[in-house]
Amino acid sequence: MSVKNVGVIGLGVIGKPIALRLIQGGYQVAVYDVRPEPVAELAKAGATACKSSADVAGRSELIISLVHDSAQTDDVVCGPQGIIHSLKPGTLFATGSTLGPEPVQRVAKLLAERGCATLDMPITGGYIAAYEGKLALMIGGDEATLARALPAFYTFASVIIRAGDIGAGQVAKLAHQLVMGMNVMALLEGLALGKAGGVEPAVLTQILKDGLANSTVLQVWGELGPRWKGMLKAAPPGAELPNLRKDMHSALELARKLGVDLKIGDHASRVADSGSATGHDDPAL
Repeated sequence: MSVKNVGVIGLGVIGKPIALRLIQGGYQVAVYDVRPEPVAELAKAGATACKSSADVAGRSELIISLVHDSAQTDDVVCGPQGIIHSLKPGTLFATGSTLGPEPVQRVAKLLAERGCATLDMPITGGYIAAYEGKLALMIGGDEATLARALPAFYTFASVIIRAGDIGAGQVAKLAHQLVMGMNVMALLEGLALGKAGGVEPAVLTQILKDGLANSTVLQVWGELGPRWKGMLKAAPPGAELPNLRKDMHSALELARKLGVDLKIGDHASRVADSGSATGHDDPAL
């Protein structure tokens, strides 16, 4: 049986539009974020405003967590106000955060002991696709659990692919992010080369779109290119890594654990961290 009551925890650039899409899809949606502003905004749109993750869990058959990292996910699940304190048996938990396979497998085991199933649900597509309901999901988890959640997921996603068991979605997402990060940097370098040789960036961009070098990254460069470039800028020592660089680091950490030698990925990550991968193409892009 599919779910009717959905909770969304973490109302950032992806979480807020996902909650809106669920509301528009006719679901009863409970929301929580550490910031009151997005909670209040979504309450005006028809959501139930909650004061904690536990409050969300008490109202939900499906809980979608969209927080930043593993530490925040652990707090959502088993912190002082975590969902574990008010979960009802049979509740589904889906984490859309990019955590790596081990943290999500640990959470799944903990929740299984309470009679609750977990779906590993990394997301790609960006905030524009989120508002349009065109996100792509890489799912780790069993097919029966996914079947219960699918109608809700299709309110905000147009592509949903089961990668395998719990953790497989995380592996797929990290592989995706590594390739995407290298794609962004390759495009920056190609534009820099073209500009230095006298080819206007707009002309070269069109040539790339019409050739084998075309990519989704290139297609959405006008909207998302500045954001990605911002993630690649040099940062002070000890500063929190932007998502793109964080995910590349996580992919390489997983590769080391698995004994996979990623020479190009390792070099690309170091270039990204140096801050030298951006700023060489047309600033208008």
